[in-house]
Amino acid sequence: MHDGGAIQLGNQTMTAHLTPGHTKGCTTWTTRIRDGNKIYNVVFVGSQSALDYKFVGQESYPGIARDFETSFALLNHLPCDIFLAAHGSFFHFMKKHERFLRGDANAFIDPDGYKSYLRESEQEFRNKLAQQKAAQK
Repeated sequence: MHDGGAIQLGNQTMTAHLTPGHTKGCTTWTTRIRDGNKIYNVVFVGSQSALDYKFVGQESYPGIARDFETSFALLNHLPCDIFLAAHGSFFHFMKKHERFLRGDANAFIDPDGYKSYLRESEQEFRNKLAQQKAAQK
């Protein structure tokens, strides 16, 4: 699968967006779903966790910091109504699932949660990058 490529799953089209950083091949998927007359943009984020990666000097892999930068730029421009991810903790799956079971049909509609996840992940990356640059001096 290449960046921007699409696959068909039944009547659903999934589009791949290469979002390297966490891994070289990390991929985020997007699709659109319809609920009555409303269409929702769905984003399945791979991961943007910076973990214990090296961004300066002996990088975890060549170009990792640039990859994170490019991925954040792309992710921040994807339209998102429904935020899902590789790990349920990234998008508070359990809380949303409980709300859904209690009758909240809109429990998974969370554009603000998506923005918050990206903001926090990008800040984590930028803090680690700055710390590593400072330690190199």
